[in-house]
Amino acid sequence: MSEPSPEELHAGDKIVYYSWAFVTGDSRGYRESVVLRVDSSNTEGRPIQVDTGESVLLTMKLKRLIDNTSIHCTGEEAKWRHLRTFRLVNGTYDAPMRSSAFNRDVHDAIADEFATARRRGRQEREDRVENAATGSAVAS
Repeated sequence: MSEPSPEELHAGDKIVYYSWAFVTGDSRGYRESVVLRVDSSNTEGRPIQVDTGESVLLTMKLKRLIDNTSIHCTGEEAKWRHLRTFRLVNGTYDAPMRSSAFNRDVHDAIADEFATARRRGRQEREDRVENAATGSAVAS
């Protein structure tokens, strides 16, 4: 069986692969990811960095979904192939790691909840002061 025709892989391409953390074909291992960095000189067998933070080895199969110019890949360029069969074009793409984005979202959600709690507390204090000044009972 012959290898597919050479295809370029750039930083900024959106790819799909199956994580090695799961048995082959397990749908829980399906990952869509953006290539953040391509370094063809990497000697550790991990020439690309993806936004999921997982290692994508040269022996793993992946396919391109969207290229770095936002064009959807079709036909020959959208076939499953080993990472080692791509012509790797060195470069970087500026996007947050998914763990960083998740961390930021959690931080923002917590800050929003604290702000809401402070507003409610302030409103309750103002209501108590107003009720005390008018002699009204605080409603429960």
